[in-house]
Amino acid sequence: MKNIPAIITEVENFKENHLLISIYSNYYGKKKLVVFGGKSKKKNSSYIKGILNEIEFNEDNNCLNSSLIQSYNWFTYDKYRLKTIDYVCFLISKLLFLQDHTSRVIEYYSSLVSKMNNGQSYLSELMLLELEILKSSGYQPDLTESVLSKIFKNQKKINLVRNEEIIFSLDNNVELQFLFFDFLGKVISRVLINLHIHLPFPRNDTVKRD
Repeated sequence: MKNIPAIITEVENFKENHLLISIYSNYYGKKKLVVFGGKSKKKNSSYIKGILNEIEFNEDNNCLNSSLIQSYNWFTYDKYRLKTIDYVCFLISKLLFLQDHTSRVIEYYSSLVSKMNNGQSYLSELMLLELEILKSSGYQPDLTESVLSKIFKNQKKINLVRNEEIIFSLDNNVELQFLFFDFLGKVISRVLINLHIHLPFPRNDTVKRD
């Protein structure tokens, strides 16, 4: 039996009383698991898209147990934060398949949910997670000094290498954050188009622009 932290990215009905869930973990990548009796009131609240759980499953890909690590306060979320959960789960489900022990997707996802649960600005965390998803799936954009200069229209000179350093250097400057957000949107759009994947709603629905 396996016991791993994982994000539940999809939940589907399976036969009369069961569920079919898709999960992502660093250790196994994407997996589909059957939750027998998953529609029961006792179990149903443990299998919600977007929550981070400790998942126990066997060699037959049957989910045996699920314990909550982190949830999101969906009843306090506005439409932008709810869309962010849907968007991130969609990206992970469509782009991440293989195990990657060095991936920080779950770590960054947890940080994003924490920010949203606390009603704080989450733009930096969202972009950092997007970059990590692109990196783990092999589509990391080239972020050289010259590329960054073009993104920011020469308003800011950045000579940094790590994604975290780049993203958090933009804190407190909303204009530059949205310039990078728009750049990332173009990168992700190209990746999805090349893979013949259609995003079911506009990415801009995830963030409110004042």
